[in-house]
Order: sequence, then structure tokens, then C-alpha cells
Amino acid sequence: MVLLLSKSQGDARVLITGFEPFDGMNSNHSWDVARSCSEDSVNASIHSKILTVDERGSRLPAEDILSGNFDAVILLGIAMDRTEINIEIRAKNILDMRTRDNSGRQLRDSSIQRDADEYIDTTFNLQFLREFADDHDDVVLSTDCGNFVCNEAYFRTLSAELLMREQSQIKLPILFIHLPPIERIPLQRQTTLVTKLLRGIAQVPTVNVVGALIKDKLGRVLACRRPPGDKRSGFWEFPGGKIEEHESPLDAVEREVLEELAISVSAKKQVAKVSHIYDDGLVVLRVVDCGVVDPSLIVLKEHDMSRWLERCELDSLNWLPADLPIVRRWMEEGVP
Repeated sequence: MVLLLSKSQGDARVLITGFEPFDGMNSNHSWDVARSCSEDSVNASIHSKILTVDERGSRLPAEDILSGNFDAVILLGIAMDRTEINIEIRAKNILDMRTRDNSGRQLRDSSIQRDADEYIDTTFNLQFLREFADDHDDVVLSTDCGNFVCNEAYFRTLSAELLMREQSQIKLPILFIHLPPIERIPLQRQTTLVTKLLRGIAQVPTVNVVGALIKDKLGRVLACRRPPGDKRSGFWEFPGGKIEEHESPLDAVEREVLEELAISVSAKKQVAKVSHIYDDGLVVLRVVDCGVVDPSLIVLKEHDMSRWLERCELDSLNWLPADLPIVRRWMEEGVP
């Protein structure tokens, strides 16, 4: 598992970066904060790296993500016109540099990546970030990461995470934080708050759930819709639910199918596993093959609708975000 939130204490590999001085500065305290975050404070393996303020520096965190070296990345930069710590929740696909970077480059009104989205949002848990900002008067959420190398590094790193997720189906937490001048917020206070954010990664709740791959004699796959009033009403899913403590995924899926569909199945083996970060926490979904059943025996106890889908129809429904990567993979590779 390469998702920080699901690792055991001390096993997670976190990259935290700061920048070198630029534009005539004598120092850049984003690097001072980055290298001050200790492993003892966050119960993780912390690796601090200083980035050059140029295109090469903007690419380094993305390369680390693509190499599988880290489970989470926190990028730090300074914004001398800010008065608070700005948690950047969005990176823009734009470079519009008012000054030259340290390589002499100055791009105006340019895209970072051609044929890419206009922006990419952070993969960090948004609910945790909102609560963190609410709890600290000197912290705000921001959707303006600027148009310089800070934003460039953030966009490239989030783009790399998207590429990795296509292969692993696991979302890695990526976040950029803009730090104000130390005259506004002392260095020790900035370090303390960044350390709290790092520690918060491991505090996001994780729920292990199981879904059932159920087919009819024609090989069609069963999908069920969550009813009105449900937390994620209207979304389709594989029937199933939470894995209870000391319960195996196979035992859990047999119990859940009986509770939700009023039928008994014999769980065979796990055929898929994905992780997805919702606003309220991380869900780790395991899908288990439960064989062929007679549709006429099914009684919907917790869903308001069900459908039997051919492989070519799998993506015709509004699936839960955690279930969707599995559906897409089966569309391409076939249902197990």
C-alpha cells in the first residue's frame, strides 16, 4: 500500500520541500521550516529537500512521486505579500512570471502542460484542511497559488500523482503551503503549524469496506443504488459494507450480502482493491467474487434500485468514486 493514511506508524515516507532564495533574497525560510520538521514529531519517515527556483526544481517532486519514493508530499514556499499561512487547495495550469526565475527564465501567459486540465485540486483531505483553518486564526485556505515556480511545482506534482493513480488506483496526499514573512508570523509558529498538518495526515479516519462481485447466469454484474436519505444517495455501488473488527473480507461480504440482499453467497476470493479519499476520510475498498446467483431470489433491503449490467454497460451508471476505478478497469480488461 502506498497511501500514507493507511500505513503503520513510522512507516510512511513523506517528502517535504522548501525553495532556495530567489529574486535577490538572502534566504528563503520555507527551507528552514521544511528541514525543521522532525520524524519524532509526526511518526513518519521525513525527507526534506531544497528545490531550485527554476523548471528543474519544479519537476523534482513529480519525479519522486513517479519513482514511487514517497507516500505523501508537502511543498512549502514563501509569499511575501501574504499575512497568513495559506493552504493552497488548487494548482493552475499557468505560468505568468512577473520576474525571472533563478535560471533566467521568464514565461508570460503560458501553460505548464499542454492539453492538460485548467487546474488540479489538492488530494489532501479537504474536510481536515477546513477544520484546521477554522481552528487557527493565522491559517486560511486559498485557491490562488500564484503564477510562478511555486504553482508550477504544485501542478507538476499533482499531475504526476494522477498518472500514478491510474496504475495503482490509490490517491497520494499532495499539498502546497505558502508561508508569509516571518515578521508576520514567527518562524517557530510556522514550523509548529506545518508539523501539525503533517501529523494530521495520519489522523484522517480510515474505513475498510468490502463489495460483492455478483453475477447472473449470463455473466452480468449486479449494481445497487443508494436510497434517498443515504449519505451518498443516488450513487451506484457493489453491494457490501464495512468490515467489522476481527472480520475477514470474505466473512464480511457474506454477512453484508445477506443483510442487504437477503441471499446467502459463498465468497471465493478478492478480485480488486482500491483506496479513495472522501472529504470525511479514507475508504479502502476490497471487492470479492461471490459467484453466480438467481436474480429472482434477491430482495433489496437497503438499496432502492438494482441493475444487471453487461461489461459494455458498466460505465453507464453514476458509480461511487471509490467503485469507479474498478468499473473502468473491468471495462478495459474484462470482468474477473
